[in-house]
Order: sequence, then structure tokens, then C-alpha cells
Amino acid sequence: MELRKVQLTGGSSITVTLPKAWVEKVELRAGDVVGCDVLPDGSLAILPHAKGERKVQRYVVDFGEGEGEYLFRKIIAAYLMGYDAIVVTSKRPLPPVARHAVREAVRRIIGIEIVEEEANTITLQDFLDPREFHLDKALRRMSLLTQAMQDEAFAALTKPDPGVLKSVEDRDDEVDRLYWLVNKQYHAMLRDATYAAKMELTPSQALNFLLVARLVERTADHADRIAEQALLVPRSKAVDQFLAKLDREGRRAADLFRASLVTFTKRDAKRANAIIEEVNVVLKGRERLLEEAASFGGASVSHLAIIVESIGRTAAYAADIGEVAMNHKVSSPA
Repeated sequence: MELRKVQLTGGSSITVTLPKAWVEKVELRAGDVVGCDVLPDGSLAILPHAKGERKVQRYVVDFGEGEGEYLFRKIIAAYLMGYDAIVVTSKRPLPPVARHAVREAVRRIIGIEIVEEEANTITLQDFLDPREFHLDKALRRMSLLTQAMQDEAFAALTKPDPGVLKSVEDRDDEVDRLYWLVNKQYHAMLRDATYAAKMELTPSQALNFLLVARLVERTADHADRIAEQALLVPRSKAVDQFLAKLDREGRRAADLFRASLVTFTKRDAKRANAIIEEVNVVLKGRERLLEEAASFGGASVSHLAIIVESIGRTAAYAADIGEVAMNHKVSSPA
């Protein structure tokens, strides 16, 4: 850290000099305008070329043969890093697998659209201003979607319905889209401290939102898994009775999950601690349920064991959210 002395000039003006290395790096000249933004912690951010137009950030993705899934993941990574435009290119005409990966990315990413498409290149552009979608709003939407998934998944344990799986999978895709948006916003705050100030969050508070969003996304994955396994498990009277028990245990875990999200929103550290203790009680019964699942033998065992494990993970994630809620309270003392 370079230290600069605050000086009085002209009898009334307070000035401080800028580090020469920084001035040269951002190409400032005498007469240029810089912006000053007060951050939540009281520090001051100096923004170079405040009156200049922001340059469009482009990222070029080279497509390799047979890289459909890899291409999709590279597009997601570029989106999370905040690039305005993502150009997929190839020396040869892009094959169907590449175009499918691009369209899958467009379908699953909020705000991304194809603006140019030629034989060898496809250009994607991000049209969403993330400031219009606050982290709190995104997290609430993710939570509601996940809770709806849980309701359908646990209902399928006692009343299997093939239509439920499609509904749960569609919601799971939406949860993923919102999680990527939260992730993108967090990285934007790391790059630009003033962005966090505009969102009225400190970096540590923003990290708490990201951590909870990740836990919600994982919980949604387990609801999806429960719905899938509910349709695969061979049915019998004894199995149906055990599934009814799992329905009750699952809804208990889901209740803890919902309660943990409330503690995060309300910054209720005391209730968060109580939820963590309740989850520990729930998890103690997981081994007993796994032993009971194993007693059925045959094809039922693996499906029932996966359901039991997913219920346990749902409860465990509730405890994890409770821990983040306690951290959130400390980072937001008001």
C-alpha cells in the first residue's frame, strides 16, 4: 500500500496526489476527469475516465471437435466473469453439436441472446443489467422455486406421477439460471468496489448471498434427485409404508431448510443456532433409515438409499445456511 499525505493548498482546498504508477497504468492525463465514490466502509474509490464510455468486454471461445459440453461450460465461465459479448469461433464451419451447445447456453442463461450467427462464428451478447435484479430478489426467487420442487418431490414418494419429474426438472433449470446470475453479480463486485456500494452491500455480505445461493442450488438438485428416484423404486406394500416414512422425514428436513432461509433474511442468529441443533438430531436418524432401506434388498435398495441420502443432505444444507446466517448477522450489525 502506498501512503499519501493529505495537504492543504490555496488556503482552503484539501488535496492528495495519485500514485504515478497507477496514473500511467490507466493512462490518465492532465485535465482528465476521475470519479470519486464513497464505499460502505467509508473508503473512497477513484474511477479513471469517469466521463468516458465503458468499453465492451469481449471473450473469444475457440471450439474444438467434440467439445459440446466443454463449450457450454466455457460460455458459462465467460458469462460469470462479466463479459458483455462472447464470440464462439472455429477455423471450420461450426458443427451441429457446437450450435446446440450455444443454444443450450442461451436457454439456460438469463439475459444472453445470439446477435450474430455465421458459418464459423456465433456472437452472444449479455443484455441484462444485473443492478436491476438485486441479490436478495434472486435468492428469494431461488428459494421459492426450490420449495415448490420439494413439495412435488415428496408428494411423488406416496403418489408417483411421471409428470412431476418434468415439472421439477424445469424448476431446477430456473434455479441454476438464477444461481449463475448471483455468481456473476458477486464477481462484478470483486472487480468494482463501487458496484457493491450501488447494490448497498459490502463484499462480505455479498459473499454470504453467494454462499446461500449455492446451498439453495444444491438443495434443488436433491429435490430433483428425490423426484427421479420416486419413479424408479419398485413398489410393494412394505416399500410404500417406508416411503410414507421418508415423506415425513423429507418434509421435516424441508421445513428446516425453509426456516434457515428466514434466519438468513432476518439475520436471526439465535434461531439459526437452534436450527443447526435440530438438524443434528435429524441427521442422527439417517443411519437407521439407511439400514431399514437395505433390508428390502433387490432393486429397491439403491433407489431408497439415494432418497434417504438426499433427505439428509437437505437437512445438512439447512444447517450450513444457518451458519452463514450467523456470519451474515455479524457482518450486518445494524
